Amino acid sequence: MLKIWFLTKKSVIFAYILLILSIMKIKLQLNLSKSLSVLALVGGIGSTAVAQTIFFNNGAQVFTASAAIVQINGGFQNDGAAGTTPVFENNGTMTIANSGTPGSVFLTNGSTLQGDGTIFVEQDWTNDATFTADLSTVDFNGDLQQFITSTTATVTTFNNLTLSGAGATVADRKKTLQLVNARVGTTGILTINDRELETQTNTMFIDNPAVAAVTNATVFGAEGFVSSAFGGTLSRATNSTSVYSFPTGSSTGTLRYRELKLTPASGAANVFTGRLGNNTATTDGFNVTQIDTTMCKVTALFYHQITRTAGVDNADIDVFYNLVTDGPWDGLAKWNSPTAALWNNMGTVTVTAGAYNDNKKLAWTDFSNSPYILSRAKLADPVFACADVCVNSTGNIFTASGGTNYVWSTPLGTTITSGNGTNTITVDWGATGGPITVIDTNSVGCYSDPVSCTVNVSTPPTAAFDTTSAGFTYNFTDLSTGGATTWLWDFGDGSSSTAQNPSHPYSANGPQTVCLTAGNANGCTDSVCFTIDVDVFEFINIPNIFSPNNDGNNDAWYVNSSGLKEFQVEIYDRWGLKIWEAEAATIKWDGRTTAGLECTDGTYFYILKAVSVTNKDYSTKGFISLVRNK
Repeated sequence: MLKIWFLTKKSVIFAYILLILSIMKIKLQLNLSKSLSVLALVGGIGSTAVAQTIFFNNGAQVFTASAAIVQINGGFQNDGAAGTTPVFENNGTMTIANSGTPGSVFLTNGSTLQGDGTIFVEQDWTNDATFTADLSTVDFNGDLQQFITSTTATVTTFNNLTLSGAGATVADRKKTLQLVNARVGTTGILTINDRELETQTNTMFIDNPAVAAVTNATVFGAEGFVSSAFGGTLSRATNSTSVYSFPTGSSTGTLRYRELKLTPASGAANVFTGRLGNNTATTDGFNVTQIDTTMCKVTALFYHQITRTAGVDNADIDVFYNLVTDGPWDGLAKWNSPTAALWNNMGTVTVTAGAYNDNKKLAWTDFSNSPYILSRAKLADPVFACADVCVNSTGNIFTASGGTNYVWSTPLGTTITSGNGTNTITVDWGATGGPITVIDTNSVGCYSDPVSCTVNVSTPPTAAFDTTSAGFTYNFTDLSTGGATTWLWDFGDGSSSTAQNPSHPYSANGPQTVCLTAGNANGCTDSVCFTIDVDVFEFINIPNIFSPNNDGNNDAWYVNSSGLKEFQVEIYDRWGLKIWEAEAATIKWDGRTTAGLECTDGTYFYILKAVSVTNKDYSTKGFISLVRNK
């Protein structure tokens, strides 16, 4: 009878094949033409009391068909006995579960595990032998942190690598590469789901250039991602101009998912890598305070590392971030290139809003250094120019444009009385000049370069004048000194003049306050005021005869007067018909009617209404003799 050895770690023979098959409740298809024996180990299945242990294949050849289901309640070790080349070929579904003893996989001593089936691994994967992925899927479905490792630096190349499980804590979500790299082959898919693939300082290589070779859960706040310590990374092969996702994140410190996307410029073969540095870049030697002059700052929260390890193609670089927690950014910067030891502005990017905002730089060419970071451009300089002011003057206005929030500074001896923070300030100035400086700022702490100009202080002229009079007309003479170039006269009766030496007729007696404001070319002014007493003799002289014959002598009836403010005259003929009238302080009747017809010789009647500036009534009536003497 064919025996199946059922061994504990103490190499105890436990049962015969029929007992094992009845306990396992599965069917194994044995390739007896290539096998000398089959060794299986199952513990704790059904009602049979069996110690929890490891399914230990000690050099046998094992084959399971596509419909086979193998449940190993414990660990699985594929081992090569001396002089053997054991192959365990799984084409069905094999579940390696934890039931007291960790449900881990150990490949040791020259053994081979291969096949197209699915292997569910609840705990760790230690590969010190050969794993031939074929078309298989390895699903790390444990609820505790799982490790993919090797004590001989053997890199496992998976076909489909799936991360699953229900572990809820940060540590229990991790599937960790420990001490070794790992690969997904040229036809395989990395399915991250909502787990964390932690590479530590190792690299997870995705050799399949298909865009869909990496998938992850993308529910906002519950994404699956690849995390890497400094020196580790996620590597992807590309062969198209499609968008390749690098779902990078980290649970170290603040939990962050900050995806990176690359779009190669051609369908040629390239390999790109991506990593999220979930700490200030300064910690890793990339000082966030060292920036070029076109930027105001870069983020201190995190950065990305991007490299092109194979190929020559340019690529679009698209960095994602959370606007709420990370702040607003309008650019990208690259460390050490073209200028060494600082962050260099990468130029114009496209900013797109969403659950995660992203900044995209098109057709990037320089992959010489790996660190990339979100940046904000320095604000444009405000436009600002100074005007000279007057010594000890108030209310001087200065205005800038081209910005939003302005910070002003003025020299000692001045006071900003209003407008600080706006584009226009009002300044009271002292006796000396000096610079005014303005900077544009915004709500996220960015700023422009300071813009300054020098304000010169000008001394105003000294205003002075003199006056003379002839009757009600006063003549004013400017006596200002100190370079006056403008004059403004206020005559006190509502009238004004900008002439240097004006004359002004007054229509009333009484005191009038006359002010002169003298100004220079810089707009500085000085004022002086004097009160004059307008006092002119009041009279009215009414002739009773005139001879309008154009002989140059007494050709008009002229009413001579002074000091009148109201004046009206009406003239009637002998039949009582009004033939002429006027309203003016200066009356001259030339002997014609209002229609321009000559009046005949004779006597005419006038009515005069007149009131002086002192309100004396000079109204009267009388007769006029018109004699032409032709």
